Amino acid sequence: MRPALLLIGGLLATGCAVGPTNDAPDADAVASSATALVVVERATGPGDATREAVVARFVRSRSGVLDDATLRVVGLAQDLPALGTCTSEVAADEAPALGASARGLELLDVGPLAVEGPQSRAVLLPRAMPDPAGVVSGIFYSSRSAEAFSPGARLALRASGGADLDAFTVSVAAPLELSDVRVAPTAQGLDVAWELAGSDARDLIYVDVLAPAPRVVARCAASLTEGARLVVPASLVGALEEGQVAVHRVHREAFRAKGIEPGVVRFDLARVVTFRR
Repeated sequence: MRPALLLIGGLLATGCAVGPTNDAPDADAVASSATALVVVERATGPGDATREAVVARFVRSRSGVLDDATLRVVGLAQDLPALGTCTSEVAADEAPALGASARGLELLDVGPLAVEGPQSRAVLLPRAMPDPAGVVSGIFYSSRSAEAFSPGARLALRASGGADLDAFTVSVAAPLELSDVRVAPTAQGLDVAWELAGSDARDLIYVDVLAPAPRVVARCAASLTEGARLVVPASLVGALEEGQVAVHRVHREAFRAKGIEPGVVRFDLARVVTFRR
């Protein structure tokens, strides 16, 4: 996730993939299932401003490994600190190191992909990945929409079927948003608190401090079991007089479809507020 996401909720919708090697694929690689990674992002604030985006990749890996380096290659990595810790000066995305696990990746064509909520519908069309350096290949999906889904409702994914995978329809539960985000500057740093309904112990929270937006000067992560409050240390905030704080809820829903195992929808719902000392 690029830091530029967080200025009034602008959202990531980019990615890249490694082109095929000169090695001929073996039978096991051709027959292997694909991994589906769908990211649904929504950021609200400051005020009533809302931005949403959906990014989808359908990946087949000859190695069968989708580690952090591979996720970065396909544009779906998350750079989060360990739970209960913070980092400073979160860097913009850099070109990933193309290790062994990134070789032999295929980004697959599933035809047009519809993302449907109770009263909304966004269609993601298959597009060829740009290849300016000769190392990118495959199909990617992305869309920016004002109302891609409704928090707390069911979300349907409908693929029409393409050159690489058959049509499928799956439904997952979208989480609720955070509410009543409060930021209080103190001698210890920034005291950040929020309200959350429908909590899930599997979910996590991360907090970005931006100043001047969209530069991320500090990022902290916590599990929902740790409560609804965290303190960004003063050592990371420094003499910052004003800025923005984005509090994110990350929730994952697994699914299966023909030719896909596993499939994951990752929701990242953020509330952005301003602060001033």
